Amino acid sequence: MSTLERLGSLDMTWLQIEQRTNLMQVVGVLVLATPLDRAALVDCLSTRLLPMERFRQLVLRDTAGAIWESAPVDLDAHITTVNLPADDQAAGLRALIGELAATPLDPARPLWHLHLVPDYQGGSALIARVHQCIADSIALIRVLQSLTDASPTAEPPLPPEAPNFFDRLCAPLTDAVIDGIKLSGAIWARYLSLLFNPTQVFDYARASTALALEIGKLAGLHDDSHTFLKGEPKGVKHVSWSAPIAESAVAAIAQARETTPNAVLLAALSGALHGYLSRQGERTTGTELRTLMPVNLRSEDTPDVLGNRWGFMPLELPVGIADPLDRLAETHRRVAHFTETYDAQRALGIFSLIGQTPRAVQLQALKLLATKSTALLCHVPGAHEPRYLAGARIVEQMFWSPPSGDLGLAVSIVSYNGSYQVGLLADTAMVPAPAAITDQIQAQLDALGTKAPRRRKAPA
Repeated sequence: MSTLERLGSLDMTWLQIEQRTNLMQVVGVLVLATPLDRAALVDCLSTRLLPMERFRQLVLRDTAGAIWESAPVDLDAHITTVNLPADDQAAGLRALIGELAATPLDPARPLWHLHLVPDYQGGSALIARVHQCIADSIALIRVLQSLTDASPTAEPPLPPEAPNFFDRLCAPLTDAVIDGIKLSGAIWARYLSLLFNPTQVFDYARASTALALEIGKLAGLHDDSHTFLKGEPKGVKHVSWSAPIAESAVAAIAQARETTPNAVLLAALSGALHGYLSRQGERTTGTELRTLMPVNLRSEDTPDVLGNRWGFMPLELPVGIADPLDRLAETHRRVAHFTETYDAQRALGIFSLIGQTPRAVQLQALKLLATKSTALLCHVPGAHEPRYLAGARIVEQMFWSPPSGDLGLAVSIVSYNGSYQVGLLADTAMVPAPAAITDQIQAQLDALGTKAPRRRKAPA
């Protein structure tokens, strides 16, 4: 029997702010060492994904907003099998992901779709697209974990993993943090009530007050550098990601330079961006690129893991520093300061609010966001050990959250099975060939390596 449920205000946001040039869908790809059997995949989805009701619901729009409608799901309609050219399958996979990132999901079905490449470099590849209104990327990573196993046959629970700083951004808020936010003022208390009760009837007065606070916080940030990485998206997307980088190698650099692996990775990313801008003739001296990082704003006792309950934390990358070790020292200083001052009150919750405002207000807020920032930056913590999907071992995984408004760049740092990979989803108006950036990550790490001259780190 079909059931109806109105979209919560926060999930509705992602339907409202979607534009033709920037579709609000999370995109991911898994590369598997062995062929993935379609029948086994269907069985996995039937038993593990479809019990989550959101993946059985389509969205019906009405004059008051939108409604979830539960209905039977035809999995064959949600899994498309596609073959790639045999001459360069890696390039073919990247091109397909970029094309799909710019292709809307079928509104007549639940808003998710898989593309299975059954024959990819001796194994398979699986591309997933899920609309942001179903869940944010933090929640969707947990969905993926629930679909995979620690061996081709066993199904034990995931072991606990020691979190680093960026993992903290994905962790639910503790009662102590929530109480601290509530004590900081009535406006945040009202805003949190929207986050923790997202299906309540939307209160325009309360949302308007909270939105004014968010716009004020955003307007208070200085504009980041105006490079050609800013502009108006065309809606044509390309993706790339680096080769796997051993966590042990990054840790060795961090130890030698008296810093952290996170600072090393961000310094390498900044160096790759510095080099790309320089090669394109851009003046880089003093260039600052502000990124926005998703922060989980769920409480520890939140019963529903899906939906949208996140904000954004700003972090500036010192792209304008030419010397690799000076750039690392400055990145170390910024990450240390970021760590020391982190609390959820700094998170920008603007995306959780603008979806229920008039279109003119939405456009104004999104343009302000593009003025104050250049890219979305997500750190995706994966399992420390290999995972298996329907019996096939995952050897690489990459995910991108959707950039909104006029943002044209989404950067992801994914950790999995002892390696890091850095991925970029870019609009061609900003970066026509993102591999020109991600292909330089290893060279930037080499420039920070232990054989380079040692320098004392900047004070934290």
